[in-house]
Amino acid sequence: MDFDHENVRLVVNEDRLSSLPDELIHYILSCIDDTKFVIQTCLLLSPRWKLVWKSVPCLNFYSRRFPTVHKFSKFVTNVLSRRNNHVEVSTVKLSYSGAASQAFVKKIANYACSHNVQELVVLSRPKNHYDYPPCLFTSTSLKHFTFSSMLLRADLTPKLPKTPWNFPALTTLNLSDITLCEDNREYFELFSRCVNLKDLALNTVIIEAKVFDIITPRLSSLVLNNFRRQTVINVIAPQLENLSIIDCTINHLDTAPRLSSFVYKGYGPPKWFKGSFSSLNKVSVCLSFHRSNKMYDEEEARETISMLQELKSAKFLTLNFDIVECLSAYPDLLSHVPSPFSNLICLNIDPKMRSDAYKVNVSTEARNFLLENSPSATFIMDIPEEPPTKAMIAKQAREAKRAKLIAEVKNYLKELQAELEQQNMLPAEREVAEEKAKLGVEKLMSEIQEILVRKKLMRSEPGKAMESVEIYVLAARTMAQIVDCMQEILGLIEQAYKNAHVISSKRERVRSLLEAMPKRHKAEMEARYSHQLEETDRFTSKYRYMFTYLQKTLDAFKEVKSDYNSTFPNISSTNLPLASQLSSSSAISMPSPLGPSSIQPTLR
Repeated sequence: MDFDHENVRLVVNEDRLSSLPDELIHYILSCIDDTKFVIQTCLLLSPRWKLVWKSVPCLNFYSRRFPTVHKFSKFVTNVLSRRNNHVEVSTVKLSYSGAASQAFVKKIANYACSHNVQELVVLSRPKNHYDYPPCLFTSTSLKHFTFSSMLLRADLTPKLPKTPWNFPALTTLNLSDITLCEDNREYFELFSRCVNLKDLALNTVIIEAKVFDIITPRLSSLVLNNFRRQTVINVIAPQLENLSIIDCTINHLDTAPRLSSFVYKGYGPPKWFKGSFSSLNKVSVCLSFHRSNKMYDEEEARETISMLQELKSAKFLTLNFDIVECLSAYPDLLSHVPSPFSNLICLNIDPKMRSDAYKVNVSTEARNFLLENSPSATFIMDIPEEPPTKAMIAKQAREAKRAKLIAEVKNYLKELQAELEQQNMLPAEREVAEEKAKLGVEKLMSEIQEILVRKKLMRSEPGKAMESVEIYVLAARTMAQIVDCMQEILGLIEQAYKNAHVISSKRERVRSLLEAMPKRHKAEMEARYSHQLEETDRFTSKYRYMFTYLQKTLDAFKEVKSDYNSTFPNISSTNLPLASQLSSSSAISMPSPLGPSSIQPTLR
């Protein structure tokens, strides 16, 4: 198929970002959780985007992006003043730390309310005593409100409205790190005008009032976590389905027939919910009354039994170790009480929060009390292993060290075996060459000695001048041949030394590792690898023999050369260029032998 190059065009300057619809651009920008970055992105990406940020329905302001609160406040004011006021705001997030003014927060709250905001998040860390504007707690459009006011000074409390908050459309409210009421009044109620509230979470709050009522007719989920005062809490929520109470107590819970999920964590069995639960599905209870080296009180066991009887409708039940340990401490109490659980599908005993959970034993009576009427229920209790003692840790360290030594020995021996196999594969010509060189040296040494004796005998026969010259030449030639043979032997020894050095260093490393082992393991390893060690010793002994042989031959040659020089004093040393290299004990560069040799070589 032919390709028509003339009809092909590339549109290089097309701005595809500008052609995107506003809805898609808003969605893209909503993924950037900071209005400052949203504006910067719009100004950089496309000419058409330069004004799109003014109609983005999400406003996220963070003071940490600015050097001072004043500059942050100025930026927020500028954004609100230039934004398209005909477009409603769906979400406003304000996070600031420092001395922000009430007018500044009021401006944001009023802007959000006037643009029918549905979600408002205010995370503040005021520096000084601070009064929040009342308009922040009034809105006809707000559906989701998250508010936190963690003061930078512990001796200060923010001023919040004492009258019920007016959020008729609110469905989700999350309050944390906040003082809701700082005076010691008799009665305090805050949420009665939040008639559509369904999810309420109060985390780390302070209420100085003696009684705090939570009156929410449509509430389905309630979390009370870490109340800092012993305030009497009454909950009136007839449609409640999920309840979590952590490190705080309530005095009264209005009957909640739809309650299916219950989480409780506290320092003792709660006494306030008799007759409150009839359709529970998931229950998790964690009681913290464990005392090291002390028995549980019988009253605590009775209260725990009473609490569990109130949870009899549970299908999925999670209890902590303190509960089962407390029950196990008083088996006689359990023998008179039938098991309350007839609907259990799964019982989980959670070992968390107990460092000594490995010591906990569940008695037969406690297990029967929990499971007797639900024999098909799944029982989960993962008891952790006992932490190692100092002796066990020391033993584990020794075992780990020994295992490491054994692994190192095996590795070095494996390398040794490979090296030995490689050396054993070398051709037999090397041994032949060694033997030939030794025989040649020994033969030449005998010849030179005979020549020297002959020359000495001729001193008494001065008439044989021509024969004397022939002896000179023969002696010089023989000495040169001896030097050549010695050099050949040295070359063979140097090659053997390189191989022997590698093998010997590995062997010595193995020996040092074996010495570090306990005697029993050392003996086992030596017996297991005795063949490799013996073969290594045989190889290095052979090198030592060759080295010793060369040394003795060199010593013999020195004596012959001395005799030669005294016999032929008039022969120039230049006639023996190779022989002159053997004039001293250090004439030939010799590698040192690998330790003392037990073999005593003899010259042939």
